[in-house]
Amino acid sequence: MKPAPEPRFGFGAWAFMSGMNDRFSAGCNPFPLTLEEVFEMAARIEGMEYVLGHFPAEFPDEPDRLAKLARDHRVAIGSVVAKTFGARFKSGGFSNSDPVVRREAIDNVKRAMELNNALRPVMKELGKPLGCAHAVLWQGNDGSNGLFLTDYSRAWNLLIDGYVEALEAVPDCKLCLEPKSGDPAEDMFIRDTMHGVFAAQVVENKISTRLRDRAAVRPAKGPAESTGAGSADLPKSKFTGRVVQNIEYGHAHIAGGKLAESICLAIDFGILAQIDLNDNRKHWDNDHIPGNDNLNEVLEAEYWLYWKGFDGLWNFDLWPQRVAGSTKKETVRRFAEHLVECINATRYRREIVKLLPPPEEMQKYFRDPDETNISRLFRSVINRKIDFQESGYK
Repeated sequence: MKPAPEPRFGFGAWAFMSGMNDRFSAGCNPFPLTLEEVFEMAARIEGMEYVLGHFPAEFPDEPDRLAKLARDHRVAIGSVVAKTFGARFKSGGFSNSDPVVRREAIDNVKRAMELNNALRPVMKELGKPLGCAHAVLWQGNDGSNGLFLTDYSRAWNLLIDGYVEALEAVPDCKLCLEPKSGDPAEDMFIRDTMHGVFAAQVVENKISTRLRDRAAVRPAKGPAESTGAGSADLPKSKFTGRVVQNIEYGHAHIAGGKLAESICLAIDFGILAQIDLNDNRKHWDNDHIPGNDNLNEVLEAEYWLYWKGFDGLWNFDLWPQRVAGSTKKETVRRFAEHLVECINATRYRREIVKLLPPPEEMQKYFRDPDETNISRLFRSVINRKIDFQESGYK
């Protein structure tokens, strides 16, 4: 195993540009930031390299403006995230039985993918090659609610067909599915890592079948004409193609499984492109600083991220409702220091991970899973002095 490079950090603009509302209160943040203020704040945080935002929402349909913000502040765009949730899509996006609403959801995803493609050369120009390689897609309303209210097979077919249409229409850009067990849909269709792996396999099999069928009925005049626009770039492997995954720590905690297992499966199947770092008490999606609620579970996951060589994007998906200050300037400072602490906490954990034995040495603990021994090991590591490069806010 080859150890991973040091993490490359980004954060989602959505929390900081909103009122940070919850179900029972509005305006927890009385000083929402503009998009320009988000980039300016990011530029002043050591180690913060990327900003992510939704389309249509935080990011406008203005690639030139987005490119200028990235160049002016030397902060890259991690992903133009496709938005298919909210009141408009309360009954689903890709799986919506209303063809008009479903069409809007698919078109949003296509446009987000196109924006990523348009902006990717700028990210490479800035020396930020992780930027705009994929469109994150969290389909919070694509799922079921209650009983006897959903035609599950039809909904899944609509979902898969939506992925196929978007991938065939827009070459190069990957779709990065983000699983969650539920909320706002009571039971989301892409609810865990294995649902994402399964969806990736079904989508790529379906695309491969369509390409073979087209080739069988139409004479090939050239590579692009015989396979369809962009499809020559589609991989042959079932698992290592254009449907990838973003695993959010907090979503995995709520689902009840072990975060480390999800991380290992996604990496082993070659589909882990991004992680969203946050934490919670496993009963609500609070989006706390990662490691503050489930330190050992996060450490176990980041142990495997390190030793399996994860080199994707580390994104902080936060909702610091209680951080806003009494003025706009104080609010920006407090938000920035919150993000600084996220970086420092993650760098601190990385150094702890490096002190643990590598996987080949850990096999003795796996063969004899006596938690007495692992408890002693952890005490011996955590009691050491940990030095790391601290971030700061200029």
